[in-house]
Amino acid sequence: MESKYDLNSATYSPTIFGVLNITEDSFSDGGKYLTPKASSEKADSLLVQGADVVDIGAQSSNIQANLVGFETEWMRMKDLIPDLLAKGVRISVDSFQPKVIANSLDAGVEFINHIRGFVDEESVREISKYAGTNRKFIVMYSHNHANRPGAQSHLTPQNVIFEIVKFFRERKKVLLNEGITQEQLIFDPGMGFFLSPDFQVSFEVLRRIQTLKEEFSPMMVSVTKKSFLGNALGGLKVDEREIATVIAELYLSIQNVEYIRTHEPKNLKQALEIWNLLRL
Repeated sequence: MESKYDLNSATYSPTIFGVLNITEDSFSDGGKYLTPKASSEKADSLLVQGADVVDIGAQSSNIQANLVGFETEWMRMKDLIPDLLAKGVRISVDSFQPKVIANSLDAGVEFINHIRGFVDEESVREISKYAGTNRKFIVMYSHNHANRPGAQSHLTPQNVIFEIVKFFRERKKVLLNEGITQEQLIFDPGMGFFLSPDFQVSFEVLRRIQTLKEEFSPMMVSVTKKSFLGNALGGLKVDEREIATVIAELYLSIQNVEYIRTHEPKNLKQALEIWNLLRL
C-alpha cells in the first residue's frame, strides 16, 4: 500500500495525482494543453508543484463534452507518455477506451484510471494481461457507469454508500477472478456529477469515507474544483473553488485517503505542510 501516513509522527502525505487534461472541453481547463509543447510544460509544472503522478486525460467526462475517437484520444498523449517515462515520471492514464488502455499499458504507464469502473469486458480483458504486475487499476464509481455522468441520478444521501459498496464488491470480485491482485486495485467513490447534481450526496460520501476505506483500500478521491463544492457555496464558478477544494483535500488527507487527484498540487502540498507543522 502506498500511503505515506506515518502513525508515529502523525504526518499526512498522500500520493498526489496532478491532473493534465489534453482536451478541448474539460470543465476546468479545456483547450489549454492541446499542443505537445503546452501539455509537456503543464506536466513539468505539476511535478514542480509536488505531484507524485501525472494523470493524463485526453477525453473529457464533462456532461457537455464531445466524445472523441480512439485515434484522437491516443494521438493527444502518445508522444508525451514516452517523454515523461524517460524522465522517470510516474503516469496515470484516465481513459475508458480499451485500445487507449492497451496502448498505455504497452507504453509502460503505471496506473489506469477508469471512470466507468471497468464494467466493460474489453477493458477487463486488456488489464487482465497485466495481472500480478506492478500496474494499478483505479475502479471509479459513477451513478450510471457510462462514459459520462448522466444529468439525473438515483442516488440520495440515504442510499449512496450502499450503492457504492455494492458496486465495488461486484467489480472487485470480477477483477480478482481475472487474476488481478488486491494490491493492484485502487477504489474511487466518484464525486460531483458522477454521483448526483445534489451536492449533499457528495458530502455524505466525504463524511463517511472511513466506512468505505474499511473495506476498499487503498482509495483515491478527486474533489478538485468540482461543482458540488461550488453549489454548496451558492454557485461559485470553477475558478472560485480553490479554497473549498484545498479544505476538502486536507480533510481527505487527515482521513488517511491514500491518493488525492487534484488540479493544483501546490495548494495541497502547502496546506499539508502547515497542518503537519501544527501537529508537531
